[in-house]
Amino acid sequence: MKKSCFLVFIHLILLSTLIYSQTTKEEFFSDVKYASGVYQPYIYVKTPVTPAPEGYKPFYLSHYGRHGSRWLDSPDSYIHPKNVLSDALKANKLMEFGKSLCERVNLIALDAEERYGDLTPLGVLEHRGIAERMFYSFPEIFAPNNGNKCFIYSRSTVVPRCFMSMAANNERLKELNPEIIIERNATKKDLYLNNGYKHPKRDSVNAVSKNFIAQHFNVKRFMASVFTDTVYTNEFIKDPVAFVSEIYYLVADIQDVPHLKISMSDVFSPDDLFILWQSSNIKLYNVFTNKTATDSSKKLLKNILDCADKTIKNGNVSADLRFGHDSYIAPLLTLMDIKGMSTLESDPEKVYMVWSDFKVTPMAVNLQLIFYRNEKTDDVIVKLLHCEKEVEVPINSDIAPYYHWKDFKNYYEKKLAE
Repeated sequence: MKKSCFLVFIHLILLSTLIYSQTTKEEFFSDVKYASGVYQPYIYVKTPVTPAPEGYKPFYLSHYGRHGSRWLDSPDSYIHPKNVLSDALKANKLMEFGKSLCERVNLIALDAEERYGDLTPLGVLEHRGIAERMFYSFPEIFAPNNGNKCFIYSRSTVVPRCFMSMAANNERLKELNPEIIIERNATKKDLYLNNGYKHPKRDSVNAVSKNFIAQHFNVKRFMASVFTDTVYTNEFIKDPVAFVSEIYYLVADIQDVPHLKISMSDVFSPDDLFILWQSSNIKLYNVFTNKTATDSSKKLLKNILDCADKTIKNGNVSADLRFGHDSYIAPLLTLMDIKGMSTLESDPEKVYMVWSDFKVTPMAVNLQLIFYRNEKTDDVIVKLLHCEKEVEVPINSDIAPYYHWKDFKNYYEKKLAE
């Protein structure tokens, strides 16, 4: 029995190590969800928990979470490929596979109509699950405790998928402890949640991604599998690479709408998906890890530090919960030098080896900072969880993955000053 438990423990450690090491083709092919990249649904994997040093108990949780699984946010993501395929069907220019693809794309587009960018039912479940595990992992923070009230300050951006994610999380916490007091906000005033950062050279970044597809993906072969006539495609589909990308994103997002029960597994081969995922991953890496992006998340990091300081001094808040977007949490992870998420790589061909969007910022990705206090010495330490897994930062510590708050705060205040 002991041997069995030990083997399970070692397996979990290896799995945890793999998650934050470079991505390999073998790892990518091991789960079809990885092909969804930034649209990958949230995957919870239970991993070993390092016990807190003796005498320390959790008293406060600080959190930033991306909204859960959603429909694609642009109407054109659905309408354009649907129209291209429907027009070709009317012109009798579709292969049998093309007809099948057309039928499925029409169903997907119909389901998404007037829901563009909205949280899907799966997104609700993701945030309810995260909240439940948060509650049971840290009962000292969320459960009734010696008559003390649990007060939570919860806020989100004004985007519906974000405040719906907040609602799902808060509702589950209230179900588990009806005595919890939650103050909720969704206002444009909280700019630290998302100030609308956009990469200053987005067109050039998109060009690199598009060029990667053109170089590595057999666009002609794919178009020939869909359409019967190259003369027709040359005349009516001016940008076949863009069309391939549109179909890829529909395939990627299908994981987020499982209620449709539509399979897109035959659209691209695993090797094709690896290429198309890389093109998207390259784009997001360049968008999220550059200095302009990381600077934009400094307000968020400052809010995290300031709120923690106030709670440590006043003890009036049990948790600060924030709900926003990948465009903030991904740069924040880079800014904070989270191990495995801030490696620089200039070669597009090698980006996937150091940074993978499905690891860094899947749907409902969350960063949790758990604060512990020693009641005898009043010393405070902090531990970081990314997607509910312990992660490390480059701060000297004799108790890693726990860090002394004074060292932690000092390190990041210097970051803010850079």
